[in-house]
Amino acid sequence: MRVVVVGGGVAGLAAASEAHSLGADVTLLERSESYLPPKSGWPSLLSGEAQPSLSERHDYELREFSKMGSAVDEVDVAGRTAKTSRGPVEYDSIVMATGSTHADPTFRGSGKKNVFIMRGYPDYLRLAKEVRGFASVCVTGGGPLSLSIAEKVSSLGARVLLLSPTGFLGHLSEVIRREVERRAKEAGLVLLRSPLDGVAGVERVEAVVASGSVHATEALIFLPAPRPNPPRLAVEVGMNGGILVDDRMCSSNPAVYAAGDCAEVRLGSTTSSSPMMYQSAARAMGRVAGANAAGGSAVARLASAVSHTFFGYEVCYGGLSTAEGTRLGIRLLEVSTPAPGDGVFCSLFFDGASKEIRGIQVAGRGASSYEDAISLIISNGMTLPDLAYQESSFGPLSSTDLSPIALAAKTGLLMRRHP
Repeated sequence: MRVVVVGGGVAGLAAASEAHSLGADVTLLERSESYLPPKSGWPSLLSGEAQPSLSERHDYELREFSKMGSAVDEVDVAGRTAKTSRGPVEYDSIVMATGSTHADPTFRGSGKKNVFIMRGYPDYLRLAKEVRGFASVCVTGGGPLSLSIAEKVSSLGARVLLLSPTGFLGHLSEVIRREVERRAKEAGLVLLRSPLDGVAGVERVEAVVASGSVHATEALIFLPAPRPNPPRLAVEVGMNGGILVDDRMCSSNPAVYAAGDCAEVRLGSTTSSSPMMYQSAARAMGRVAGANAAGGSAVARLASAVSHTFFGYEVCYGGLSTAEGTRLGIRLLEVSTPAPGDGVFCSLFFDGASKEIRGIQVAGRGASSYEDAISLIISNGMTLPDLAYQESSFGPLSSTDLSPIALAAKTGLLMRRHP
């Protein structure tokens, strides 16, 4: 079985490794000359916690079937041939893992000096070299990446203004979001719910304009929205231009698979589709795509479970929030348990009729240790009763307290009995 994998990011490397482990004849095509570190670590370049270095581990493991510097511009699906910058490569099945791209910014003054458009790894390297010279910086966006960058820049002593037109961490429960915002403000960040209108200054950034107001700053870090980046090929695409795949990561063509940011999955039973732009999902999608491209029958159960630490506060979550459920036509109920002292706070989001858990959010010390559990709970369709009465460790070396997830589930059951 000849399996071609296009793209050497998280999804592509996972697909190539999985297909190789199952005995397939693998060719990995990567347009750059070396593998990049995972995106989740790029903000740490700014604070110096991570140093610029290209990944050697995957290159060593996969070098026998890697073709670096091979850009794929088009795939002949009928002829099962990938057209690359180094010539055609034939395949029996192919996995597309070409990641995402970004639209060019349209705000006024985007070309001025000290405007940093964060499209890729070189942009982080450039910013890391210059960021310590700024006393004030503006960062755009309200998601985890924007907040992480703002925290790293703030830790260097700069005054940071964080701009977002839709608020901050809107997918998180109000209690968790309030705590993150409190800690951000204590660290000196200014959070402003406003869109970016443009940049003011003669040659370089001197201020940003947001909702008509002018805010002095020496630099702007702009995070453009990502979008799927598949090459040209004759398969069905989703609402955002990504390759539409089923739970086997198979496209409308049985020989073409896709994984990571360039793929889109259907959202429940709706006709809507969306890319799953989380590294945890990318790796799972890649492994499933690689297995099936090699002749397997794997299925991806995606929960998009991730964990972050914002200003010393651990947050771990997966699945849907109430707002996300509403967009999909699913009415979700929320139940939470408070965190006593330095304990862990938990919110569950569940279907009121079936009691199936559709989302979990955990915050506090040790919250990141729940990431795998959250993925398993959501992907296996567990219910409130399943969790309320789950078996947990009990012994001289372990806590005798029930887990915060079990406590929240029990609270949810009682809430349903006594509305």
